[in-house]
Amino acid sequence: MLNETVVTYPTLKQARPKNVGNTPTTSKRPTVAVVIPTLNEEENLPFVLPLIPMEWVDEVIIVDGHSTDGTVELARKLIPNVTIVYQKGKGKGAALRSGFAAVKSDIIVMLDADGSTDPQEIPAYVGALVAGADFTKGSRFLQGGGTSDMPLYRKLGNKFFVYVVRALFGGTYTDLCYGYNAFWTRVLPALNLDTGNGFEIETLMNVRALCAGLKVAEVPSFETERVYGIGRLRAFPDGWRVLKTIYQQWRRYPRMRGMYWKTRADEQDQFTDAMVMLFHEATHLSRNYNHLSAEAYVNAVETVRSAFQDLLEMEIENPRIKLLQDRYRTYYKGDPWAFFERPVRFFTDSVGAR
Repeated sequence: MLNETVVTYPTLKQARPKNVGNTPTTSKRPTVAVVIPTLNEEENLPFVLPLIPMEWVDEVIIVDGHSTDGTVELARKLIPNVTIVYQKGKGKGAALRSGFAAVKSDIIVMLDADGSTDPQEIPAYVGALVAGADFTKGSRFLQGGGTSDMPLYRKLGNKFFVYVVRALFGGTYTDLCYGYNAFWTRVLPALNLDTGNGFEIETLMNVRALCAGLKVAEVPSFETERVYGIGRLRAFPDGWRVLKTIYQQWRRYPRMRGMYWKTRADEQDQFTDAMVMLFHEATHLSRNYNHLSAEAYVNAVETVRSAFQDLLEMEIENPRIKLLQDRYRTYYKGDPWAFFERPVRFFTDSVGAR
């Protein structure tokens, strides 16, 4: 029986070596967690974990798919205070959901374990979020980005998927099937990752970020070849799953069809700020329910749900905000709490049993 190990990663003061540059200037910077799915990646971890800029990162979470080599043991040697989580289910999507559930930090960064994504790009992702974005996605096709691990047929397929998403959901994405993303932990309810167990999870996250009206920023990123071993991506089967994912989201959220929604990270409004506060509170409650009584937790959930409903029903003249209200109504169907159903149901049953 494999047990989950949960440890607290060193604080910024403990982890930062002397005379390190390029660090955040504010003393109250957001905390950052790096989530890395692994499955028999022992040979590749030495090319990933030592490159993580520890002056920017507070948690490193390895989500292991029950490796049969020394992946977990080596991860603990390279980063003694690493958090090890054993994934539930199979596939990259299932691994990421398991890792996200264990995060305690303000920001989540997704990183691959095969050495294809550069950990030293993390500050660029975090910087875009601190500047005002809700969700930051890497792009191999922006100036400054690139790839040495993408044959022509995969580039053409990715470009096709990009244009399909633009036509159906709007936005200005330049890359779609890339797993180097970062986002505020508070937007997990907006992403509502209730499906997608394979590589299509990356497309699902990008599409739902558009559907939820999140402020998305793309940053240039360079992808290299896997250091050791053979990649698990199967171009045509996984491409078909990506296409099915796009179609399923198009059917699920019909009012998003063809809607062009270009957002800027520097745009602010009171409605969005209020939504940010609600999601932050919801995430805090879901991760600290064991410190509350059953009645207190259920009451807090109902308070957040009620505030969310009031925001959706309030009269606003700004057409942009009215459109955003409509998006939230469509996306959540009036209730943002799907992401937190399990702890809520547990406490509701506890109250009923008394």
